[in-house]
Amino acid sequence: MNSWRGLSDRGVALIRELVLEMSRAAFKQFLHSVHDRLIDYAQKPSEGDQGFEFLYARSQISAHHNEISRCFLRYLDEAFDRFATPEPGRHLVGSIAGEEKQVFSTSSRQKISLMGDEDVEEGLALSSIRKRAEVENVETLWPLAQRMALLASGKKVDESNLPLAPGVFCEALKQSLSVANIPLAVRLVVYKLFGRLFISQLGDLYIQANGKLIELGVLPNLDYQIEKGKSGDSARFTGAEPRRKRPSTAEQQIPVLQEVVDAHLLNLSLPSRDLPPGEYQSQLLDSIGLLQRQLLAKSADSVMVRPGQPLKYTERQLVEAVVQLQQFDQVIAADILAAASQIKPLDIARARDNLLQQLQQITRAEEAPPLGDKDVRTIELVGMLFEYILNDEQIPDCVKALLSYLHTPILKLAFIESDFFRHQEHPARLLLNAMADAGSQWVSNDGSCQFDMLEQIRKTVRDMLDSEELGARKLASLLMTFNGYVQKVEMRIHLLEKRAIERARGEDRLIEVKQRVNLEIRNRIADQDVPSSMLLFLLQPWSDYMAHLLLRYGDEAEQWRQSLGLVEDMLWGLKLSGSAGEWLRWRQNYLWMESQMSKCFDVIGYDSGKALKIKRSIDRIYQLRERNLKPEAATEDIRKRLVQMSERRAGQRADMSHLSNQEKTIIEKLRLMEFGTWFEYKNGRREKVAWFNPNSLQFLFVDQSGKRSGMKTGNELARAIINGDLRMIGASDKPLVERSMESIFTDLNGRAHARASGAQHVG
Repeated sequence: MNSWRGLSDRGVALIRELVLEMSRAAFKQFLHSVHDRLIDYAQKPSEGDQGFEFLYARSQISAHHNEISRCFLRYLDEAFDRFATPEPGRHLVGSIAGEEKQVFSTSSRQKISLMGDEDVEEGLALSSIRKRAEVENVETLWPLAQRMALLASGKKVDESNLPLAPGVFCEALKQSLSVANIPLAVRLVVYKLFGRLFISQLGDLYIQANGKLIELGVLPNLDYQIEKGKSGDSARFTGAEPRRKRPSTAEQQIPVLQEVVDAHLLNLSLPSRDLPPGEYQSQLLDSIGLLQRQLLAKSADSVMVRPGQPLKYTERQLVEAVVQLQQFDQVIAADILAAASQIKPLDIARARDNLLQQLQQITRAEEAPPLGDKDVRTIELVGMLFEYILNDEQIPDCVKALLSYLHTPILKLAFIESDFFRHQEHPARLLLNAMADAGSQWVSNDGSCQFDMLEQIRKTVRDMLDSEELGARKLASLLMTFNGYVQKVEMRIHLLEKRAIERARGEDRLIEVKQRVNLEIRNRIADQDVPSSMLLFLLQPWSDYMAHLLLRYGDEAEQWRQSLGLVEDMLWGLKLSGSAGEWLRWRQNYLWMESQMSKCFDVIGYDSGKALKIKRSIDRIYQLRERNLKPEAATEDIRKRLVQMSERRAGQRADMSHLSNQEKTIIEKLRLMEFGTWFEYKNGRREKVAWFNPNSLQFLFVDQSGKRSGMKTGNELARAIINGDLRMIGASDKPLVERSMESIFTDLNGRAHARASGAQHVG
């Protein structure tokens, strides 16, 4: 089993690497082509101001070139992540599929009217590109889907739902263009060019992908075959696997209600992301409730009341049992919460047993009374919520342990307020999210924290536990107090991070400029014998002066062109032929050169004694040339040392030539990383990437107080991650409760799917 798992992971990793490598080069070329083609479209006669729109879009694409590329590659990379850990019933391509259904549905005209005209046109354009590509590549897509399905534990994978399907590339383009403000008319042209220039290359990609999987031994003898039939429609067969006919019986023709419910459950997926937050939350909770009912109906849990059996307790008694359980937790937590850095989490698994024991004592029953369906679902949902909180890797262990003691107060709220989970703005929910977010930012796994944040969380948890009446007013007061403290911290950190980022950008820009200057000078002296004093002048003081000019004026300025001209003139002086006219021109030009050299020494503050020595040495060189004598060139050893010194002063370039494949893969992941990603060291200390340059691979790290902790190169980060000294903490832009609820849905959906599949297999 482990060997197959390794083969599966290796196969997906190979295809991922192939897709990202091909896409990086092809998409870069595509953007360059778009940049050139938009000029042609802008110059065509058109109505209105369409010409201006194309020019404006061209400037937008140029300004956001790197961001567009990064977003495109990140979407493709995430498609493989979703494929590797799929959510049942969820498609890799969300918006295109959804738009297409809305556009072509004949029974939902109301939906069409609610969609914007731009959305409809975009959906049609991308859908047309996707369908054409799927038809053209059906002979390679079908076997690729079968092989990828085998890597996905044998679950059926449609061609359109592969992580490298044409629709995924189309959606990646749509998402990446959203970072720039591009008019619809231009977007439609870009989509057309995308289909012609980029999508047309997918055939070669699919051939290579099939080849790599065959080399791994994944279905090496699989052949694509077209089903042959007597009907004329068979000629339009698009490659789907032939469906075998089975004799139908009366039982098969009329499914029972349970089979219909099971079939519906197998197709459950997360609600659409386009829904308003309130409606999304409501639909998500309805789906969770449906799954809970299905799983509870098939379980033999003795704590559930049987259908038709009356409850042996009142709602008031149930709440009273929770209150007593909360008082019990207060006693246990009194000593544990005092030492906030060494907290043992609450045992969530025992919470239901303790609740039943309390209910048994209150009702004075011989055995714990069975719970109603709604109560069981509430207890299970709250329990799963806190179990997922304890497993959330974004939150430090000590903060998770603190939050676990809020299980009973939240359970009490859920019993009292039946629609508690439907309210995203409920103060208890907002407070949970706020404490988790603050803990992930300013508390480390080693127990250390900034701004005394761990104590603030501990105090808030203690106040919630000690409150007999934890109503909306009390919760709102606690939320306001905690958020007020956090806002003060955030303002201070924002200023510190802003200064650190500005400084890092300046340093990175200076490195780029110095490398540019160093390259310009080295290209000009590469094949020439240059005396050591002139070499020293060009690679040190004059190089610094050129960097100053480039930073201040840019490479289009006259000052920059003159600085390059001086380098060329100095080298020209070493090759004078000796004619009188040439020397006359040289002497006139040398006066200007002397003034530029003096200006250079003054501007950069060069040592006056060293400057005079260099100036005299250069004068002697040209005095020798006037007598038609050749000055002595720098030895190979001196030249090598001066060049190496100039390279060190200019900074190191990102060199990936000596890296292993694993290091290169990690670095490519780092290029797609978002600003603000947190990393954790082996000792539990956390630092955040506040800014980085994807070209030079310089990463600015700040600590949890917002202070700069240092710059790291991509090579250093990759090695630290491989060695286990550093790990990236998975980031999510969703609050704690929201992402936990989605995880609960995924887990329940997977369990229901597995149970239904097992039942079908047994049947």
